Amino acid sequence: MTGHRSRTYRLRLSEEGTDLFLAQHHRLARIARGFIPYGATLGVAVMLMEKVETDELVAELTMPSLKRLAGKCEHFVGATAAINDATGAIVNRLAESDLIGVRPSVGALHNLAIMLMESSEDHELAKAWQRVQAGIAKK
Repeated sequence: MTGHRSRTYRLRLSEEGTDLFLAQHHRLARIARGFIPYGATLGVAVMLMEKVETDELVAELTMPSLKRLAGKCEHFVGATAAINDATGAIVNRLAESDLIGVRPSVGALHNLAIMLMESSEDHELAKAWQRVQAGIAKK
């Protein structure tokens, strides 16, 4: 028997980053028309980030607005291990591109995903939410 793979992710956010995460969580909950776990918000954010072109990700990683999201406030969210797989694939894609000199941390990518979620259209969030739900239902 196989168990459902999940893990806890640590988000190290500033107050601004925390506010942004909570705003996007609220936005997603409104779209879903229900209560959702914090990890689902992170999952949707990472799914949206997967679709962004590599050169655009590199450009976004250098934005000062991204640096402002990082901080010392630690928040723990439980989510499927698929987030780890997706984030790892993005790190590999960035490394293989030769567009970036320093490998970004997983935390920086999670913060970037949250930032990118803010600029996504509601219908994109709804599609990603459906994919997250489908993945949860398979477990």
